[in-house]
Amino acid sequence: MSPDTIVVLVLCIPALCGGIVALVNSDGVNSISEKIEAWIRRRHGILSVKKDFSTKWIVRPPAGMIVKMCDWTDSLAHRGAKNGIRIATAIYVIGFWLLLTVYAFMMALAVIFAVVFAVIMVIITFRVMGEMLDGKGRRSGGGGSGTGNPLQGVGRGLLGAVGKKGQKVYNGTNWLNEELKGRVDEKGNVYSGTNWLNEEKIGKIDENGNILRGTSWLNEELVGRVDEKGNIHKGTNWLNEEKVGRIDEKGNVFEGTNWLNERKIGRSGS
Repeated sequence: MSPDTIVVLVLCIPALCGGIVALVNSDGVNSISEKIEAWIRRRHGILSVKKDFSTKWIVRPPAGMIVKMCDWTDSLAHRGAKNGIRIATAIYVIGFWLLLTVYAFMMALAVIFAVVFAVIMVIITFRVMGEMLDGKGRRSGGGGSGTGNPLQGVGRGLLGAVGKKGQKVYNGTNWLNEELKGRVDEKGNVYSGTNWLNEEKIGKIDENGNILRGTSWLNEELVGRVDEKGNIHKGTNWLNEEKVGRIDEKGNVFEGTNWLNERKIGRSGS
């Protein structure tokens, strides 16, 4: 049997059921059909005052169509024919509405998945672009690799010197690979070195958040700043400064121009 034949047979089942009810014209079957009709009318009256989405767009429409068909068949004198038409119509309406609801649900899921996929692709694209631009900026800006004097150059070197006052400065992405690089004292002076035997002053962070490179006030040079939100900028003034990272409330230092391309490179803590 071909699929087309099966479809035709399935479509004929409701009409066949209604025809049998009309031909038999049994009082018992008619009574059951009329009780179901009365129940549907009561439920439709209750549903008509509800405003929620599922009732308004999923349950109420097929119930309304069945009630309309019942109103139209009230004028028929033959009780069996009247109930047969109602049964056939109800089966057709319910089957069609279930099929339509399933297709609508599948289409909504497809749209949601398409939107989520598009958003993910946009985020990935911006992150890759940010990494490429950030890499070019480090190569052209002369940023260091995190070793030696962390205030040499303006790339990661600038980030490697930033920390909270009275805390040590570590380089690394987590506790497994982090390494002590220096410290920032209570006055904001920045030191490189792992202990008091080999540390040397390389700059300071003043009370306004300005990052200065130099060993004393005689040779200090402004190279960047930390704003009130923890964003780290390189540059000597607002005309040429650009964001290169940030330090959060916990002291974690991130490299990057925005949340799409930032990554942790160190921390400030005990």
